[in-house]
Amino acid sequence: MALLYTTEIPLDDLSKAEKLYQELHDENCILMVVLGNTEATVKGVQTADDLASTSPGGFKRKIMWVKNHVVLKDKLEHFLITAKVIQDDTPYEEIKCFCLTLGPRKANSRIHKNGVMDFVRLEHLYVEAESQSL
Repeated sequence: MALLYTTEIPLDDLSKAEKLYQELHDENCILMVVLGNTEATVKGVQTADDLASTSPGGFKRKIMWVKNHVVLKDKLEHFLITAKVIQDDTPYEEIKCFCLTLGPRKANSRIHKNGVMDFVRLEHLYVEAESQSL
């Protein structure tokens, strides 16, 4: 599986994981965060990567794939906790995917662990983050 726009975060090297996180966080791009490593998640990452090649608004799109919910939780969870439009108390471990706007980074919606990462839902996350970045 050739992933051109996806950075896989290492699970066994926290220092490298944090460095990659910071590089992606600082990059001028719409950043999709994918959590988990199920068969459905792998397919979703491939779809997200395919969608990253084109943006109707001309934004650069990237994916950060963290294959478990433990690595970088301290960096990522606060985006969901502080999201103004996310009004429920869904635990971080129940989230599969969310997208961050350009700086200042914020999340507006997400896909739950039992949700589907299909073309429509992933493109919606991208476009929503892009529209909030204007």
